[in-house]
Amino acid sequence: MSPRTPRWLAITAATVLLVGACGSSATTAPSTAPAGSAGPAPSAAASQATGNGITFAFNTNGEPSTWAGNPDDLPTSYITQWLPMMAGLYVLDNKINPEPLLAAALPDISADGLTWTVTLKDNLKFSDGSPLTADDVKFSFDIVKSPSCAQNPDNCSAIQDNVESITVKDPKTIVFQLKKPYAPFMTTGLSGTLIQSKAGIEASFARFQQGSSGVQAADVKALDDKVNKAITDAACTGDPTQPATCNPETYIAEIEPVLTKAGIALPDKNAYKDDKGNVDNNAYGQALINKLDALNKTLQASAIDQIAASLKILDYAKKPWPISGAYSLDSYTAGQSVTLVKNPYYARVKVGPDKVYVPIIKDAVTAANALKQGDIQFTPTLDSLDALKAVQGDPNLTTSKFNDFGYYYIGFNTRPGRLYSDRNLRQAFTMCVDHDKTVQVATDGQGSPVYANTPPASWAFNPDTPKYTLDVPGAKKLIESSGWKLGSDGIYQKDGKRLSTTLYVRQGRPQRVAFGQLAKDQLKQCGIEIIVKESDFAAVLIPQVVNYPNNFDTYLGGWSTSTDPDDYSIFHSSKCSTKEQPQGNNFVCWNNPEADKLLEQGRTTTDQAKRKEIYAQFQTLIHNEAPYYFLWADQLSRGYSKKLQAQSPETIDFTSPLDYWNMDNWTVAK
Repeated sequence: MSPRTPRWLAITAATVLLVGACGSSATTAPSTAPAGSAGPAPSAAASQATGNGITFAFNTNGEPSTWAGNPDDLPTSYITQWLPMMAGLYVLDNKINPEPLLAAALPDISADGLTWTVTLKDNLKFSDGSPLTADDVKFSFDIVKSPSCAQNPDNCSAIQDNVESITVKDPKTIVFQLKKPYAPFMTTGLSGTLIQSKAGIEASFARFQQGSSGVQAADVKALDDKVNKAITDAACTGDPTQPATCNPETYIAEIEPVLTKAGIALPDKNAYKDDKGNVDNNAYGQALINKLDALNKTLQASAIDQIAASLKILDYAKKPWPISGAYSLDSYTAGQSVTLVKNPYYARVKVGPDKVYVPIIKDAVTAANALKQGDIQFTPTLDSLDALKAVQGDPNLTTSKFNDFGYYYIGFNTRPGRLYSDRNLRQAFTMCVDHDKTVQVATDGQGSPVYANTPPASWAFNPDTPKYTLDVPGAKKLIESSGWKLGSDGIYQKDGKRLSTTLYVRQGRPQRVAFGQLAKDQLKQCGIEIIVKESDFAAVLIPQVVNYPNNFDTYLGGWSTSTDPDDYSIFHSSKCSTKEQPQGNNFVCWNNPEADKLLEQGRTTTDQAKRKEIYAQFQTLIHNEAPYYFLWADQLSRGYSKKLQAQSPETIDFTSPLDYWNMDNWTVAK
């Protein structure tokens, strides 16, 4: 969603959900990588953008989560996929048509749709000049196909669930054998899987093995089991009064020396600072727990599964080298900026700028002002009316406007024992808000109300999906039918518990906060209380809310969805986030057999008209079952300096949600 949790990484890659934030300072890459120093602070962007060979600057609106593999958050994807740092076999152009990137042509597909043969371009090379061959492609798909895959969950799911085998026919030819027909394979699979260097990752893994020899697998497992058991205890409700054993910060002193002994770099605390500059120790502690989990899974696994599990804790993840994309990482300074340098061997186009500078600017209005001042030449985040107004009318700038494939929602934790595991309460919640009017006020008219998971921009949108209807008496009747009694303070109570939850909202997103506050006042009339809590996306929401153990009841977030309506990875019960798959996209853990069946039919049916019928049924079902309360889809805008241009014969398409498809070809005029 406009810096949301991405599924539209499936467009340029794949997802949907997010990974634990693990920001880090600039580090030294393997000896063959280019040397680099930390980038300048955002306020220095304009003076630096012309002084150090940096000819293009744009902002990202959050801390990058990882440099390894396919990301599942937009702040990282702006850099690693939009530019890109890692290339896929194909890229979707501005018209959503697949264009060969590393592949020489579109795949040869067998009559039954199960065998896909891809031929690579001649003389492909990584950024160090080493050959890029079918072995690298197979390796990249193998680590995504592994059950230990630590990359974008949507991409992992697409390959694991649908690909039977990947075979190297010769150095330029790869054959994919599918288990069954899979309609989104070109989008989510072949375009979504990023190709990485087999030699680079294996060398990094060898260094990891050598460094981790100082720890015993049994000791790591014991600590990991202990911590996870403690933080997932029934007493861990997410409430401020929960026992200290529930808080990740409690285990910092135990985990840090284990990771250090294993040769794993600790997360940079600068990536976990709040607006006042104070480190959020729970967020930092959760980042440590994520690394401990990865270490444990790696030590318990074997063969390719070890590499797949370890990807985010390898030194490769700090500074991947060599790379297949247009730009490689030069430096990253947490809380400040990223700089990149061009790859002279890139396959698709002759890359223009020698360097790219990416300041981390989390606030959309601040980014808009940086664009006006010439500090940056592009911002992907004009996601508030104030930000849009700040640049409109400037003769030196251009803005785009297009329908977004994504949407915003309030997700309910449906796990047994959680407050909103009761469908009556979820449905009542949706009946207490004057939906369309609240969307209009919160978004300043920039949002289109939605009632299910498929937004109006999609070919699968069902206009006949039921609408939300304000009905306070009906909502109270549902609540009371589940045994709740209205308390003296006007909030329902049951078994000593109030019908009250924290509604987590990403900070710096005024439309989301506005909706939360407006809904809060209306829900109170129904006897439902929500406490709107703004939190940092990477430091708090990813590790504490959307990743296991999912200590939340209500969360206002958003999905940046794929152009294909396949939402299997978000809503299928097999994708519920668990200890075994902590980053599962079904983080609300909705389990509905009818929904599962429709999702399975939707992705295996190749006739688009039949798929549309299936997804229409699904939209009605999910609206009625209400694991999410669906809010709105955006009319999105991005901002561009008029000095920004694509090298001929390509152009920048200001009307497409995939305007960035040829960002590897953008330059800045003198």
